[in-house]
Amino acid sequence: MSRETIASPSATRLRRPAFSIDLAGRLSGSWRSVLVVYLASRLFSTSVLFAVYEIAKLAGATFITPGSDRSFLDFTSSWDADRYRTIALHGYPSTLPTDATGEVLPNEWAFLPVFPYLCHLVMVATGMDFTVAAPLLATVFGAAAAIVLYRLLVTKVGHTGAVWAVLLFCFGPMAFVMSVGYAESLFLLLMFGGLLAMQRRNYPLVAAAGIVASFVRPGALALALALGIHLIVRWHTERERPEARPTAAASAVAGSRSTEGDGTRRITGIGTAPPALVLAARTSARRARAGLREFVVGGRLPRRELTTIVVAGLAMAAAGLAWPVVAHVVTGQSDAYLETEMAWWVDYVGRPVFVPLTPWFLLAGRWLGIGGIVLVLAIIASFTFWMTRRSTLRLGHEVVAFVAGFFAYLVAVFLPQQSLFRLLMPLSPLLGSPAISSRPWLRRAMLLGGAALQPVAVVLVFIFTAP
Repeated sequence: MSRETIASPSATRLRRPAFSIDLAGRLSGSWRSVLVVYLASRLFSTSVLFAVYEIAKLAGATFITPGSDRSFLDFTSSWDADRYRTIALHGYPSTLPTDATGEVLPNEWAFLPVFPYLCHLVMVATGMDFTVAAPLLATVFGAAAAIVLYRLLVTKVGHTGAVWAVLLFCFGPMAFVMSVGYAESLFLLLMFGGLLAMQRRNYPLVAAAGIVASFVRPGALALALALGIHLIVRWHTERERPEARPTAAASAVAGSRSTEGDGTRRITGIGTAPPALVLAARTSARRARAGLREFVVGGRLPRRELTTIVVAGLAMAAAGLAWPVVAHVVTGQSDAYLETEMAWWVDYVGRPVFVPLTPWFLLAGRWLGIGGIVLVLAIIASFTFWMTRRSTLRLGHEVVAFVAGFFAYLVAVFLPQQSLFRLLMPLSPLLGSPAISSRPWLRRAMLLGGAALQPVAVVLVFIFTAP
């Protein structure tokens, strides 16, 4: 008998420190388990928000949004939610507000209509006040987003990676925005849902998600970009020349020459083949000729699917560019949307001429000088490195293309402010990377760190500045 002994699973568990037990192992892959995680995170986030609200009131802190100190529900409906309330109750202004010098002031045209109009429908149908309807909808949409995030990742990185991504998503520093009257939850649901539909090749659903998301929050064009990358990948991976993979029957009759005989046909260089094989070879040859014709439009990529993908992409691109046109039509000012967005830049960089791909460098250079420019380049380089890692690529080309596209959107048009941290939430599928989930110390540190930073974020970016 070998002197080596094999430890039983129970013995291994006894020797393992309790804290090292993987949380993913305690959760199944059902939507109910994901929902339990999400509800626990909402209990945590709501408790943090309530504690900060009560402490701020006792300390006599200034609540910048008018009326947000009246009650906890008013507090969770402040900042952007207050703009959504105005839209839900009164719609959009037909004339842009301006200051004494004629410069456009911050106004509701910077906020897209789907979320506030959904709140309005709930208010009309149930009699709820906006302060109840908006956080309720945000919480429900967040639950659906968490479930879809798990399903988006589980087929790529397995149960452990997907569960840890959900945990880090739900308990992250900015996860409290899924418990206040913000549109983030709905936008995340639509983006994750669109990517999942893309994985499953349900392109009409991808288009529906992208079109609706285009009127929820800016940045939905990243989904259209991901669909374009998806088409390129399918074009190259599914395209094949017929002669590259000959069937067995086709190989048997390649260069064949038939002769009359005793019920069989003689194949040059092969010998005698039965009629059934010859029939199969002819069928294969016909399919090969058809495949050669298909090669012009992408090999085995069906023409109908190709058309659907292209139409879906164009529809999402049009929707993503439509809101500035709507603002122009309603207000009569061609740059209404751009001037409205840049009204939020004044306190940071004044009113510069908008040039794509410059906002990050503009802000960093203004406040940090050449060091700020170097910092921005370092951030972009680090992101590029992370996106090209083998562990990141395991998330699938759909996720990688979307995340890269959304980050490019932020760099191209967004002036980084305190709200940048909230706007990074669509990058959450990166949390499923095996580079994180395969390292117990890292995933636990990120989970505990995210939960610990959440009250800090509530204080810093919900009490004193707009998140």
